[in-house]
Amino acid sequence: SNDKRGIWIGSKRYSGIINIKVLANEVFVVNKLGIENYLSSVVGSEMPHKWHLEALKAQAIASRTYALKKKGNLLFDIDSTKYDQVYNGLESSTQKTRRAVNKTRSLVIIHNNKLINALFHSSSGGMTENSEEVWSNKYPYLRSVKDFDHKNPKLYWEKRFFKKDLENLFPDLGEFSMINIIKFTNSGRIKTLKINGL
Repeated sequence: SNDKRGIWIGSKRYSGIINIKVLANEVFVVNKLGIENYLSSVVGSEMPHKWHLEALKAQAIASRTYALKKKGNLLFDIDSTKYDQVYNGLESSTQKTRRAVNKTRSLVIIHNNKLINALFHSSSGGMTENSEEVWSNKYPYLRSVKDFDHKNPKLYWEKRFFKKDLENLFPDLGEFSMINIIKFTNSGRIKTLKINGL
């Protein structure tokens, strides 16, 4: 649609072309549009649009790099959720996010003449982690550094596992006995632990 108000899908509006595909009784709605229009929404979906323009510009460059590096599938190039980058259509595109995207137009992050794996997060828990501690690949540009997000409401979180939960997750374990921490990463996170059963 050329209508600036967009096309309504549920409670959100989208610009560009909407493709609807039905596969195995599932309906897939795919929004097809240029990367710069896509990014003006991603920037506003991934961070508050009221933040400083320089922060929005940094997000635009990281998001552009991530999107161009991503290998899609037969249905779509990139997911619209936190599994890739959050994309809320026109609802998250503002004058300020569009300005951030326009000011950084075509800028990407490269290493050895290749697009980097431009990952980002809402909170690192105070320190990022070396890439090989999280994934199998060691990237020289994803090294552990101190983060300054101590006021982030997502800085601390917890997940509780009860004895029965562990026994259900690991049925060969038998009755749960104890957990031993074997190794820590350089940032102080648990890398290896041993769950003991009876």
